[in-house]
Amino acid sequence: MVRVVVRWARVTDAEFGMAVLDDAERARAGRRQNPAPFVTAHVTLRQLVAAHSDRAPSDVHFVRRCATCGSDRHGKPVPEGVALHVSLSYDDHWVLAAASTDAEIGVDVEGFAATDFDGFPRVFLDETEHDAMADLTGERLLRARATVLSRKESILKATGHGLAIDPTSITVSAAYQPPALRSWTTSPSAPERLTLVDLDPPAPTHVAALAVLDCAKVTVEIA
Repeated sequence: MVRVVVRWARVTDAEFGMAVLDDAERARAGRRQNPAPFVTAHVTLRQLVAAHSDRAPSDVHFVRRCATCGSDRHGKPVPEGVALHVSLSYDDHWVLAAASTDAEIGVDVEGFAATDFDGFPRVFLDETEHDAMADLTGERLLRARATVLSRKESILKATGHGLAIDPTSITVSAAYQPPALRSWTTSPSAPERLTLVDLDPPAPTHVAALAVLDCAKVTVEIA
């Protein structure tokens, strides 16, 4: 069994959390027109790791690891000195952070509205996924798009590749079907073990997914 702890947070004013971040995070936040989502997200992740490591959120330190190019300047966050796998996702409204001691994980949260543009199928869907949405319109279409995207991005975050891999080269189950990876037609090859779970965001305007690099029953706990 794989246990995953998730924490949701609503994006709030950035000033309250700046003191919790390290210098590099504050610099990244300062380069953003609206730093609130970034700050809220990284404070939330720090709080989640701190709860598992008996330290203050400001004392948590991360290193980065890019599975594609090997760089330590970007990529999946890894907490130093803590045997913990973590993942983080956010938009302008909601933050989703997750942690597990059992397996590599990836999470993604998507708002319906973010998928409402004409080029979405070309950028994110393969032909079968596009065909599965052919009869959908309005909010049902946007929800289906967001569901498929959240499943894909959670997988790519779990593997550490992110959008360095073209999401159209990965096929997941249709939005109205149980979450699953259907095909992976790019290099590097698909993860050998994967469990995919849909999560329930606190807002009806969003969907979310969790990918676990293990073939096991997954239990999700809300922190």
